[in-house]
Amino acid sequence: ENLANAVWNTMELYGIQESILAIMMDNAYNNDTLMSSLEEHCHDAGIEFDAKFSRLRCMPHTIHLATIKVFSCQSLLNVTN
Repeated sequence: ENLANAVWNTMELYGIQESILAIMMDNAYNNDTLMSSLEEHCHDAGIEFDAKFSRLRCMPHTIHLATIKVFSCQSLLNVTN
């Protein structure tokens, strides 16, 4: 929630709170809270914003996590060339 207040205050400072369509971020749990809190700020200000549909997850980060999982599974299976 503190993060959401900082983001909201920054958007207000630059006058862009009505221009934000989506926010790119990683998959960290605290970003769920950030988006929910931003949704509340927007609704309070009469701005249409949906936390679920406005969050863009970082594709390179997701690919990295998947790659680590694949490599860890390969080592568990003792795959040899």
